[in-house]
Amino acid sequence: MHALSIPRPAHRLAPRLAAPLLAALCLAACAQTTPSTTPAPGTSAPRPIATGDALAAFPASLPGHQRHVVKLPPLEDEQLHRVELQGGKTMPVDCNRHGMDGMFSQREVPGHPYAYWVFASRGEVMSTRMGCPDDSRRRQFVGAEPLLVPYNSRVPVVVFVPEGFEFRWRTLDSRTAQLRNLVK
Repeated sequence: MHALSIPRPAHRLAPRLAAPLLAALCLAACAQTTPSTTPAPGTSAPRPIATGDALAAFPASLPGHQRHVVKLPPLEDEQLHRVELQGGKTMPVDCNRHGMDGMFSQREVPGHPYAYWVFASRGEVMSTRMGCPDDSRRRQFVGAEPLLVPYNSRVPVVVFVPEGFEFRWRTLDSRTAQLRNLVK
């Protein structure tokens, strides 16, 4: 005999579809909710951060380091901007391309939602090895790989650089990719 496939009655399919349909409805409802801007009961609304208040939370010094503080001006669309941090040294160079070892590490301020950056380097310089004319020697800033951090005018950018090193920063507008405010 041939086996006939007989469709199942609809009432037998309903229990199998109920769980996936219910899950889909719950996910759709969650996706359409908007986050509340009111604080949860028992908490206070976040207050604006005053730059002076925030600066007091950062370490005043680190042994063997210089502290640099960058206070950024307020912008309408700060989320579209970044701050580029770079550590290095000004030194005699020739026509080759030069770079320095080193990197920034992020550290948290205990008890506060702030971060600061510490530059570490052995001061080793790498360069290309082209033959250069004798008159190509000049003094130039040789930097390590730069670090991009979010632009936030409400909190100062605090950076510690070892003694004998320099710190430079500039802002980047991500819409035009133009660098502004080169600061030595």
